[in-house]
Formats: sequence, structure tokens, C-alpha cells
Amino acid sequence: MAHLQIGKSLAETDVLWRYLTLDKFINLIESSTLFFTPLAWYKETDPFEGYLPKVAIDAIAAIPAKYAKRHDERIATIEKLPQSQQHAGELAYLRQEVARVHTQTMKALHKNIVNCLTVNCWYRSQHESEGMWGLYSKGGVAIKTSVGAIEAALAENQQDHHIFMGAVKYVDFSSKDLTPPDCVSEDGHLMGMIKRIAYAHENEVRMYITGKRAPRDLSIHDPAPAIVSLDVHKLIEGVVISPVASRSIEQSIRAVCKWGNVDPSRVWKSSLLENCEYLLGGYD
Repeated sequence: MAHLQIGKSLAETDVLWRYLTLDKFINLIESSTLFFTPLAWYKETDPFEGYLPKVAIDAIAAIPAKYAKRHDERIATIEKLPQSQQHAGELAYLRQEVARVHTQTMKALHKNIVNCLTVNCWYRSQHESEGMWGLYSKGGVAIKTSVGAIEAALAENQQDHHIFMGAVKYVDFSSKDLTPPDCVSEDGHLMGMIKRIAYAHENEVRMYITGKRAPRDLSIHDPAPAIVSLDVHKLIEGVVISPVASRSIEQSIRAVCKWGNVDPSRVWKSSLLENCEYLLGGYD
């Protein structure tokens, strides 16, 4: 059974939106699944997706490096010698080399783990966003839901997934005052949950799944998506049609909803560009 862990950065009543093109909306209704995308696949839109500030990467790599010398036979041999017989220069060099190689390995492994992490992204707001329409769903559709509705929709999932859900933290990577604790999200997460401050307008909530690895597995894995089943009717609290959708697109979306047994009362066209005549009053 899938386990959903919701971070303290979220409340069950938080309103979430997912802006979709028509083909992705049809796939959601037809398959009753959520598509979790590997972070590596976002390189075209954000080549630094999944990256952490240098101060955080150095701190992560340094932790196991402290213990790397324990596994080097030559270092152990030298350290067993009487102090007068130890080759201080060689010992210092070996310790430095082991730390350097181990640090490089840990950085490469961390980058691969991040690339293989899969995410499903939502926009958190009480209101729809003209900006999100323009970025992700011109003429398409937006799913309106909530944290609680997602939890209910996944309640009967029988797949072996551990899914974490929390708010993304936005950080100024270029700040000279940045410390490792600054690079941790409110829920205590780093990988996949830290983004550059330039993306703060996305106000993103993410669900993510970490690829499974065997203990001590240091190999490089190929990124692959995850498909997670859910009750789409419990997920959908609203199907909002783009304010710039053509009449034919609107009819198509309503037809898909009817075919998928989506409650008609939960389907409406955005009024973002309508019913604002009161604004003109100030110019009379």
C-alpha cells in the first residue's frame, strides 16, 4: 500500500492547482493515475533543477568523508606503526586523497539520486493564477484540489510507494551568508525540495518518490518515471477551463468530463477575464 507522508509545511485545507494541457488532462481522467516525473527530465526548462547551493553539497559530502580513512588498509597499517616509524607525509597525503576521492563519489551519487527522484507538482493558492495559465496551460485546464483531497484519493492505493508531500523552499543560491541549515525545507528535506529564488512565483507543493536502492548501492541509475494510481473523483474538487480556451476546446473538456463521470457541478470555465465591469466604474 502506498504511504503518503504530509509535511508540517502543509495544512489539509490548503488549495492546490495543477495546470494541464488537454492531452495530459485526458490522460489523468482515462488512467486515474498521477505521473511522477524524474527531476532529470526538467533540464530543458530549468537546467539547475534539483541542485543545492555549494555550501549544502559540501556539507553533505563531508559527513561520510570523515570516516573514509577507516576503510583504507594503507592508512590503517601506517597508523599501527610506532609514532617514530610512521611516515607523516604519506599518511597526510593518503588521508587527503581518500577524502578527496570519497567526496567526489558522494557528490556524483547525490547528483544521481536527485536526478532519479520523481515529482508531481502543484501550485498552492486560494485563487487561480494568470501566470500559471500562461506558463503551463494556455487554452487548457486546471485541476483544483486540496491537500486533504489528495490524501483521500490515495487512501486505497495498493502500490508499494512511499510518497512525501511538502512545500518547496526558495533560496538565494548566490548569497554569501547562506549556511547549510538555510538549505533545508520547513519539513527537513533537501533533495528536490529546494529551488532558486527566481522560481518563487510558482509557490510549489511537491509530492516526490525516491528511487529504491539496495543498501550500499553506489551505482549510477537511469532516471525513470513513476505512475501512481488514485481515485480521480476524490482528487478533483474542480475542473477549471482556461479563460482563453476556444469554444471547441471547452466543449472537448466538458465531453471528457462527461465520459469520465466527473460531476458536472465541478466543471466550469474560468471567469478570470469576465465579470470585472465594476473595475470600469472608476473611469466614468
